[in-house]
Amino acid sequence: MRVTDFDEATWLIVNDGVMGGQSVGEGAIADGILYFDGTIVTQGGGFSSVRGPIDGELVGATELVMRVRTDGREYELLADDEPTRQQRVTHYAPIVAEGGEWQDVTVPLTEMDARVFGQQVSAPEFQPDLATEIGVILADGIDGPFLLEIDWIDACT
Repeated sequence: MRVTDFDEATWLIVNDGVMGGQSVGEGAIADGILYFDGTIVTQGGGFSSVRGPIDGELVGATELVMRVRTDGREYELLADDEPTRQQRVTHYAPIVAEGGEWQDVTVPLTEMDARVFGQQVSAPEFQPDLATEIGVILADGIDGPFLLEIDWIDACT
């Protein structure tokens, strides 16, 4: 099932400025492609993310398939579920892609790491049926420019 093909501008940027960092990330949608680019500054933070709302699109899903073109940096999928928890737990999985060419990558939703503010925590597994948000984050510990393009995201069982 197609989660998004970026025909609507419902995605937002969250940079490390929320914790005093200086990274800059921007997101733009053009011709059905999400362009996520900017500059990571590791001093004082070191991350940039782009996120979009989910409302039932991941019910029954065990993986996401994404068509991406990367610059070779180590991006991660992030996902939130159960908004009723006392502490917001975000789940992460690597997006394994080589830089340069368009490629379809598969990201398992069953093997995600639970983190709170970037620190791994013990928490229940990610529950796709309760997903409220998905996104992509770059927090690879490397200063410098980045660019990730996403054509579409599909939820698969």
